[in-house]
Amino acid sequence: MKIIFRAEPGYLTAYNLTTKKSMRIAGDNLNLVNQWLNTGTSNDFVQRLNETGFLSGDTGDLQKSELKKLSARCRETQAPLRSMHTPEIMNIELTTRCPLRCPQCYCDLNQGKDIKKEIAFKYIDQAADLKIPFINLSGGETLVYPYLTELLERISRRGLSSAISISGWGFDPARLLELKKAGVDEIYVSLNGSTREINALSRDGYEMAANALNLLKADRQVNYYINWVARNDNAGDFPHLVSLAEELGVKGIVILESKPDAGYALQSTLSPENFLRLADYLKKHDQQEIPIQVEPCFSPLRAYINDYYLWNRNTGVNKGCGAGRNAMAVDVDGNLIPCRHLLYSERFESIEDYWWNSEVLNKLRQFEDYREEPCRSCYLKNNCISCRAVADKVEKNLFSGNHYCSAREMAK
Repeated sequence: MKIIFRAEPGYLTAYNLTTKKSMRIAGDNLNLVNQWLNTGTSNDFVQRLNETGFLSGDTGDLQKSELKKLSARCRETQAPLRSMHTPEIMNIELTTRCPLRCPQCYCDLNQGKDIKKEIAFKYIDQAADLKIPFINLSGGETLVYPYLTELLERISRRGLSSAISISGWGFDPARLLELKKAGVDEIYVSLNGSTREINALSRDGYEMAANALNLLKADRQVNYYINWVARNDNAGDFPHLVSLAEELGVKGIVILESKPDAGYALQSTLSPENFLRLADYLKKHDQQEIPIQVEPCFSPLRAYINDYYLWNRNTGVNKGCGAGRNAMAVDVDGNLIPCRHLLYSERFESIEDYWWNSEVLNKLRQFEDYREEPCRSCYLKNNCISCRAVADKVEKNLFSGNHYCSAREMAK
């Protein structure tokens, strides 16, 4: 089991990187943990931590001593506005090279380049020192990066969790074995349709993605998922994609919001009708059959499907755009940026310095203070932080206002 505990302002966060679960420990529960640490006597909450895999029955004195220090640190730890003390997710852009030419692609792949291995190593080591548990490796096409296995080995050795996104290009049994030996934790395969024809409306390489998923199904030793971008031209196909995903044995589907392409155009945006149709399907879907997760930056959809009569479950740092709140990224040139879609690069030698002193991040954290209409009057505004990449590239407005949002029709 890979377990990480972190001190945040007034609470502990526990991450079980093996089961992909996290827990916030605050208030009375934090007091119960402190009682156990000080007296050695277990209690119901400590037993719950053991049962859910956040503690082991043979927790040693060294681990307890570290927990005591972290618990005490909660009282003095601070965090930037509307953010965690340090990020919990870091994305590293390995390459801008890709052999595919997807119509929806937001990357400029005309002049491909790779991140220097030493720079990637530097930020992986800093992430480990800061206890940033989740490291995402992306492209371009991740599998073209020549040092991918070395990075995965380093992430695993430092006790962090790795995830890679692939199209299926260059993926075969030998490559899968290589990735497993390197310690990859999760593989996300991009697929935008249950058929070649629907997928081709926005993505290249249907056969490659299907081949990758079938190889992963036959192997069954790595957690693998489908990344699906919600668009107007594939929304009606989503139930069929879910059926295909069930046949392929994937661990889950992640619904991504459509991002602008290299020409800053937002293609095939969801109509209000398709937004509602997709939301209705998600509300009725049985998560026991196959888990479906809506990415945080697709905040309007998350806020809408989690809205109930008395409360909305879309809360916390994961309720919307996480740039500068719980996430950040490293671009292919080694610059630090808010996310892989927000190319506002800044030069900092350390993640910690960037997190606290970046002008861009500090402005992003103030988004709620500068909402414009119709977002300002939307009944979902307290549970929605819309994607800043869409606002920046489509509306040319990163730091204030709104962005294209099908959910607005429901607020009228």
